[in-house]
Amino acid sequence: MTDGDRPEPVLPHYDWLLIETLGRDAAGRCAVPTLVADGDTVKEWASLLRVRRELHPAAPQRIAEVVQGCVDTGAAVDHHEEGLVVVGVPVRCAFDEVHGVQVWAGPADARTPQRPRVAAWDWQADTELAHHGPGLEELVFARAPEDVRVIRTPPEAFGRMVRFEGRVEYFEMTGALDGRHQSAVDMIGDDDIVRGFQMVTTADPVARRIRAVMRECADAPAQPDVDMAMLRAVSRRTDDGIGFVGLASALIYEWTRTPAPPLDRWAVERPSVHPDDLAGFRTACAELAEKPGDARLLRLRVRFAGTDWIAVRAELSPVQAASGHGLIRVWPAD
Repeated sequence: MTDGDRPEPVLPHYDWLLIETLGRDAAGRCAVPTLVADGDTVKEWASLLRVRRELHPAAPQRIAEVVQGCVDTGAAVDHHEEGLVVVGVPVRCAFDEVHGVQVWAGPADARTPQRPRVAAWDWQADTELAHHGPGLEELVFARAPEDVRVIRTPPEAFGRMVRFEGRVEYFEMTGALDGRHQSAVDMIGDDDIVRGFQMVTTADPVARRIRAVMRECADAPAQPDVDMAMLRAVSRRTDDGIGFVGLASALIYEWTRTPAPPLDRWAVERPSVHPDDLAGFRTACAELAEKPGDARLLRLRVRFAGTDWIAVRAELSPVQAASGHGLIRVWPAD
């Protein structure tokens, strides 16, 4: 075989890494970062101690240093030494914190592959509002720039979910406001196309916040949740407002049918619930979470921005297809 007949050597391929920086210690400092994705491969909070060590003995240490540099500065960081290049790109949230770092490490002569799309969000327990980081709505909802907003209610986000693999475990985490969770979710965009994502979340009990990053899984086919899809379809047959409730957190996270006026603002706003009624609602949720039973009839008073208290009748029942979740039916009391 002549030199001209020899095949070109196949160079090793190194994918982008996604390293989460969601955790905080008691003092509010960034906890130890972990690896949650290597290219298309999901990682379960893997240590950085050996990452890319086959590439270069110093790679794990240099990757950790680049990640820390991105967290400290909020800007991209590059490192170059003989036989090794490390590039870090921070994933910033709406509060200008760094929730993750996308890292590429490889030899200087290697081709850097296209960087996966990643964005961040936060959910605040006290307001029950989500804060979407830069690029999140364009990524997850395929939203036009002029329609992007930073603050959203849970129904505005969860109403777009076609599939949520870890629904029960996620809401257990939000209810306890402790722990971490990651799972696959499928979201339908404004363009009616369903896209798959890896969602990585961590609870911060001190800040009373959930921090998260979303990574697009471009090659993953959508997997609809058949039970929940059927439940949504059935619930739309009534004229009353129908929503899903996380019983552990008493959070109405999705309206499958928008309530009738004057309660229709509930689909896009979080109203105040009268303190005398809120305790009873939370108690009913907790009781059904502990022991599913018959539907509970409730009387609530809610108030939107600029309105007086509005009397509401509500029926709360457990969802048999999804442990830990309930359906709430609401209608004006007058």
